[in-house]
Amino acid sequence: MFLMLPLFTAPPAVRAESASEREHKIKAAFVYNFIKFIDWPQEKTPDKNKPITIGVVGSDTFVKAFDPVKNKQVKGRRLAIKRFGDWDKLKESQKKNDSAWKEKLEALKKCRVLFICSCESGKNKVPVEIIKALKGSGVLLVGEVPGFLEKGGVINFVTENKKVRFEVNSTSAKRNKLKIRSQLLKLAKRIYKEEPSEDAKN
Repeated sequence: MFLMLPLFTAPPAVRAESASEREHKIKAAFVYNFIKFIDWPQEKTPDKNKPITIGVVGSDTFVKAFDPVKNKQVKGRRLAIKRFGDWDKLKESQKKNDSAWKEKLEALKKCRVLFICSCESGKNKVPVEIIKALKGSGVLLVGEVPGFLEKGGVINFVTENKKVRFEVNSTSAKRNKLKIRSQLLKLAKRIYKEEPSEDAKN
């Protein structure tokens, strides 16, 4: 199946690309396929004529990695890719809590998937501000940094033996009203379940 792609395997036409560019394209293909195995709440998909939006927080290079899947059909809908700029700029607006941040936040909530590139998350720091702001919003939060799941992300990419793998936070998925099908969960390297809070235990 698609989820066991070697990290450094690429067709001859893209051999001239850098290793990071090839990795970006593989992860973009993963994200595209994730959509096939995840069910969103009905309120997240009211209009069947609207595209499925994948938001990207990161560089232009990562946005371009989605070119092969852009405008493809999945679940009967066209894919749309939307870039939300660099993480540092989003964080600056969030701290100010200005109108620009509020507009961005509303746009982020309209995405079906939000991919946060590690090169734009403060040198592998987890973007907890975005995760907290989108808690319970129905957005599939995908990252690629250590600790992403533990901070509330839903899917995190990891590299193992030069292969791209992924891990899942099943608790966060439920919190975001997402149903991840068993076919996808079986392929995850790790299923993380958050420990209940002290309040929940009592």
